[in-house]
Amino acid sequence: MTKAGKHIISIVPGIGKSRGHIRVPEHDTELYLNPVERTLLCLFIAHPEGILANDLLLHWQELQSFYERESLYDDPALRVEAIESLCAESKRVFYSNISRIKKKFVAVLGARKARGYYIKRYPNGLYRTLATITPSTPLSLHPAQNPCSRHSTHSPSDYIAVSSGR
Repeated sequence: MTKAGKHIISIVPGIGKSRGHIRVPEHDTELYLNPVERTLLCLFIAHPEGILANDLLLHWQELQSFYERESLYDDPALRVEAIESLCAESKRVFYSNISRIKKKFVAVLGARKARGYYIKRYPNGLYRTLATITPSTPLSLHPAQNPCSRHSTHSPSDYIAVSSGR
């Protein structure tokens, strides 16, 4: 198990060239996640207890909210279609995105160091990530706001995800 705070990443909530990038300051590197991958990562960070793949549909509103912020689509129908494919009964889109997230973290950090950041399935069937999002400064200085939002008024360095060691 890793100690809390050992591996730090920051999610870049801005618009432009840095949009969608995950920074890994400890290793002075970053990786890019597409909007669906960022949506999944945000969902699982918001649910450290884990989620069963078959229960994704129960999190429809959250997925829709995260994807609305992360997606470049202006058409609500296209966003709904993307979430429907993610929650489809076959789970093909879900599994392929989970796999891509893992590959991207492993490519940047190596298999051992990446373990705390990607989403993986545990023996009890729950999928979860060991990363959590915490403010880099005391909580009292920040209003309650979704750190995965591109509409955030905070700078990218205001939020970090830390391996919690669960």
